[in-house]
Amino acid sequence: MIRFVVLSVILSSFVAGQSMGDDMTPLGLNYELRVLEDTQTLQVTMNIQNTKRRRTYVAMPNWTPGSYRPQKFGSWVSQVQALDPQTGMKIPVEQIDPLTWSIDTSENKDIKVTYVIEPRRRRFSPIAPKEGVTTTGMHYEGPATFMYVQGHQRGTPISCKYVLPQGWKVANGMMIGDNEMTRYVRDYDTFVDCPTIIGIFDRVEFSVNGTPFSCVFWNPQSKNNWDIKGFTNKIVKPIVTEEGRVFGSFPFPRYVFLFTVSPFGGGGLEHLSSTSIGLSSRGMANNIKSGASITAHEFFHTWNVKRIRPVALGPFNYRQENYTGNLWVSEGWTSYYGDITLARLGIISEESYLRQINGGITREMSNPNRQNHSVFWASRDIWHRGRVKDAGARVDYYTYGELMGLLIDLKIRHQSNNKKSLDDVMQFLNRWFAQRDVGFEEDDVERACTAISNYDFSDFFARHIYGTVPPPFAEYFSLAGIEYKQTNLKVGFPLIVRDHKNGLEVRAARSAGRRAGLKRGDIITKIDGKKVVDYVTYLSKIESPKTVALTVRSKGENKPKVIELDLVTKTRHISSLKPMKSMSRQQKAIYRGWMAKHL
Repeated sequence: MIRFVVLSVILSSFVAGQSMGDDMTPLGLNYELRVLEDTQTLQVTMNIQNTKRRRTYVAMPNWTPGSYRPQKFGSWVSQVQALDPQTGMKIPVEQIDPLTWSIDTSENKDIKVTYVIEPRRRRFSPIAPKEGVTTTGMHYEGPATFMYVQGHQRGTPISCKYVLPQGWKVANGMMIGDNEMTRYVRDYDTFVDCPTIIGIFDRVEFSVNGTPFSCVFWNPQSKNNWDIKGFTNKIVKPIVTEEGRVFGSFPFPRYVFLFTVSPFGGGGLEHLSSTSIGLSSRGMANNIKSGASITAHEFFHTWNVKRIRPVALGPFNYRQENYTGNLWVSEGWTSYYGDITLARLGIISEESYLRQINGGITREMSNPNRQNHSVFWASRDIWHRGRVKDAGARVDYYTYGELMGLLIDLKIRHQSNNKKSLDDVMQFLNRWFAQRDVGFEEDDVERACTAISNYDFSDFFARHIYGTVPPPFAEYFSLAGIEYKQTNLKVGFPLIVRDHKNGLEVRAARSAGRRAGLKRGDIITKIDGKKVVDYVTYLSKIESPKTVALTVRSKGENKPKVIELDLVTKTRHISSLKPMKSMSRQQKAIYRGWMAKHL
């Protein structure tokens, strides 16, 4: 009798499990995002159909792809509850860790999960309402807002309905249905990769080769009083056109630039079919070119890192760190293409571009820690920034990666007699990885460079990417007819200065400089009574700190003043870049190809 009971239990369990396993109806998932009466708080509803599990787990991400730092978004969530969608009865729900909630779905195939996201600091924060000021909207990021159903981050289509205050609109990169307030995506990974502006904003649209683009300008404090149409047509559209030329087509049906405009601007974050960018209203009113650099950088990410990606960066693990040693490519090469695009379009001059590159060389080669770790190590270590107090300044994989991309580009052009370039490497990676929706392995970049150029890049990568040997700047720049010179200084000013037509301009004064009476904007016209012509040569002759007399002109003061300043021990690499007076035919061809004189 006992055996019969046990067998009956086993058969019952088997039949129940088999019944659930035979149900081929896929999980259904749709969201509703509602702005509550304070116009600051978000209420999110997840409608989950056909769970087919006795317990269903929902979770918040722990980080935002592209930011590379744990954020603990679970702590942003409150008032989590699960309901029967038919009766409204509560279903048991339990938070089992800082990111995860467990829901008893043994009696419910369909459930409704609701929770609240309180107003708090986001990448682009909503402006706290003030007396007499009407809130105009908010910008939110997906990972900080939407839970996912564990096991269904990919392969489950998602829709999202928006319930907003009267007059508010929606802007994001999702597909739009018949109703503007309902959007669709293929899965959760895509859903949270669509940052959104909801509120009152301006929009300017254009198309390139039939692909539509939209520039959304949201100013939470006031109306935009600068030339948004000029910025769109003279800056954004040419950038889109030139960077699209590298790949030959666009990998999306539509694209949205989400510009948040504020007095001080902000950063940027890349996405599959959109980008979030902070612009300074003051800077844009003064010169619309001030928003060009970050726009060019973030748009190139459309390919590089969002599609041409290290294998660790997609599909994402939202719970923990995702390590890769190739951020020097994902971010550094994106910086390279962003900057060279501006030079090719004439948004910045070729002279300005070379000064910018030279500034990057000076910063990176003056960093003593470049001898202690490689740019590959710096890429992997980004998750641990700030944790090791005695680590010092790390190699910047943005700047150093840009320099490496530039050198590799020049070498490929030289080896191929200017028939190939880094563009061909990007197209190769796009074809073999992005278009197959797979990530590349750590060594694939080196292999791609070698395959395209028919030149063995293994020694270059071993020494300058995985190792800490200083790059061969002089040799590689000469391939394009660029003369590279360097000087190593043992002393320096307690200031940050840059060349000025009348001498040296003080960009920042450290404590010793401020105590001496120097401030930002001051112009140093003489050192020890001699006109400033080449301060690097002057400092290179000084072996140890000494006191110097600076003749300084300050804004608002009619007469120059003499300030005594103590030099400081400051080992620094100073370099210069300028086109050679005489170039060979090949050097000229490489230079013209590099600067894209075909435009």
